[in-house]
Amino acid sequence: MNGCFLMVDFTVPKAGSDGESIGNCPFSQRLFMILWLKGVVFNVTTVDLKRKPADLNNLAPGTHPPFLTFNGEVLTDVNKIEEYLEDMLAPPKYPILAAKNRESNTAGNDIFAKFSAYIKNTKPEANLGGWLSET
Repeated sequence: MNGCFLMVDFTVPKAGSDGESIGNCPFSQRLFMILWLKGVVFNVTTVDLKRKPADLNNLAPGTHPPFLTFNGEVLTDVNKIEEYLEDMLAPPKYPILAAKNRESNTAGNDIFAKFSAYIKNTKPEANLGGWLSET
């Protein structure tokens, strides 16, 4: 990576009995990959969603991680975070990761959202109908 020391704070849900392990949230993992591939050094704060600290509610009221804090701005929507990172972390210092064709990016986001819902669904029989047949 390029060794840039841009400071980005990334807040993610935590999982595990130790209370500090990073959870398996696919949205958090996706943002981790973007930051890593761009070579950005970033801080990660894990949050226990069952015992949210008060400062989390002050920082991003009514939202759940992941969210990103960069230059004093708090971003809470994963797709908006991706767009923001692509705009702010642009060439020549950072590689372009966004799709060249906007429609392909939209289709990819749609597939990702449906796949995430599919793997998180606790009722497998529900996966056979409804939204799964739309694709």
